[in-house]
Amino acid sequence: MRILYVASGMQIPGSHGGSVHALELCRALSRVGHEVHLVSLPPDRPTDAAVDLDGVHLYPLRTRPMIPQFDMFHWREVKRLAGQIGPDIIVERFYTFGGRGLIAASELGLPSVLEVNSPALPYPGSLRDRLDKLTLVRPVDRWRQWMLRQASRYYATSELLLPDELRDRTTVVVNGVDCETFTPGEPAPDDGPLRLVHVSSFRPWHGTVDLARAFGAAVSAGADLEMICLGEGPELERARRAATDAGAGDRIVFTGSVPHVDVPGYLADAHVGLAPFSPAEFRALELGWYWSPIKLFEYMASGLAIVTADIDALRQLLPEDVAQFYPPGDIEALSTMLIALHEVRDAVRAMGASGRQLALERFTWDHQAMKVTGVLEAALSGSMPRGG
Repeated sequence: MRILYVASGMQIPGSHGGSVHALELCRALSRVGHEVHLVSLPPDRPTDAAVDLDGVHLYPLRTRPMIPQFDMFHWREVKRLAGQIGPDIIVERFYTFGGRGLIAASELGLPSVLEVNSPALPYPGSLRDRLDKLTLVRPVDRWRQWMLRQASRYYATSELLLPDELRDRTTVVVNGVDCETFTPGEPAPDDGPLRLVHVSSFRPWHGTVDLARAFGAAVSAGADLEMICLGEGPELERARRAATDAGAGDRIVFTGSVPHVDVPGYLADAHVGLAPFSPAEFRALELGWYWSPIKLFEYMASGLAIVTADIDALRQLLPEDVAQFYPPGDIEALSTMLIALHEVRDAVRAMGASGRQLALERFTWDHQAMKVTGVLEAALSGSMPRGG
């Protein structure tokens, strides 16, 4: 199958989770036998040339709209590319002001599939909602509805991302991991420091400030712990101050932004992967837990024990022999859990081994590419009706 995958709202390659997902999924689609052409935002140094990335033909767009909300008006460039490539199907990664791929598919009479990783339905406080309140005709929401009507099929990280009436045509495809790139390092020793790692974009709902406080309390209680935090974002400085205030500043390293190609090495050097989410800090999660955090899959593949917030969807994803859960926002409970893991290294090693096996059996990108292939085949065969 010849696939044109349109991700016009992001730059690829990149370290952002969305960029990683798009490229890794396209690489996996290529590995399972498809010819994949990927369209993304132009790099910092624009080029007209297509780039080969492990079998994926990457086409940086020539035009980057000065106003992101006008992105859909640049659809002719995608249509021109599609005319040259001759795809069997166009896949577009949904975002509020997207639509280049869907318009091109409509113009060329090609089937289209929508990949949904963020809410494709209204919720209070969203940018879409705020913009629409400025007018009576709600143009942003009307555009969202148009995009949804164009697609033949949908796949999403959670069915909660789509309106109820489209869920019978939606396949849930969570994120994945490259188990050849992310591999275990040395298992946790019986004594000495237990090394923790946290990958974050330092948003309020990522819980890093609470983590720094909990880590400081565990160290003050005598736990021999070291932690490294990868990434940057708006809460980074608050997290640094929290670590210093907790008396653990010398036990935590904040790396700042790290290229994704370097992340496997950091994870291989750790024993426990941390994901201290605080969903109450993100209003969009009033829709329900729809995230599929890539770092959880990378932790598993790297043979790390996982500590994360006690959220139903995460319990469904991560068995108790892979992860331990604490109430979101409960700093004392998180600190107690870190102390306990420091004292039971055999449990840390067992959780890491179970996570690695689970990643190999269920969560490689190739597994997810096969699920997407089923969606694309259904769209091509016309086995499901178009959106109404």
